[in-house]
Amino acid sequence: MKGLILCAVVALLTLGLVGFSNRKPNIYENMVNASVLIRNDYGFGSGVFIHDDVILTAAHVLEYPNLTVELTDGTILESGDFYIDAKEDVGFIFVEADELNIAKVIAIPGYIGDTVFLVGTPYSPDFKFTITKGILSHLDRDRYQWEDLLQADAEGAHGSSGGPLYDSKGRVIGICVSGPVDGGGITLCESGKSILEAYERCVGAR
Repeated sequence: MKGLILCAVVALLTLGLVGFSNRKPNIYENMVNASVLIRNDYGFGSGVFIHDDVILTAAHVLEYPNLTVELTDGTILESGDFYIDAKEDVGFIFVEADELNIAKVIAIPGYIGDTVFLVGTPYSPDFKFTITKGILSHLDRDRYQWEDLLQADAEGAHGSSGGPLYDSKGRVIGICVSGPVDGGGITLCESGKSILEAYERCVGAR
């Protein structure tokens, strides 16, 4: 009798493990899995795959040499060619990779008060691929030389630069580029519209 009970318990545990291994990632895990950690000689930043071989990030993340890209599974990719946009704080890294999670960039950000999610590596690589939640606070902020930035209260910090800002459907509506202070509840992002315009210039330049 004890043997039968033991066999039943083992069978249930096995079924549970199989079910867990076959579980599909949810929308939030997909947001994270499309994201990358970018290291350079100065420090680190964040980014997101928008095509099999194209990573979107902030231009200022690409201003320092010896770029490497880390995926969520720990894979390290050496950066090849990259493009820094002359107008926006937007850049693109070109790598050789496949079978990756890809995020879609859209030009329309939504409305003030919409729920948004920011993915990146705030403060330290110890916190890589962190996802935070907030709302869209403003749609057209100007700061430094940049115009029409999105403002959100999803928390970011140094290292979050280039990290994707997602809407509730998992679409990229911006990337983090600035904020007054770390963790201050104000995160400024280049908009999806600016990103798509920069990508058109990038394609034209290649």
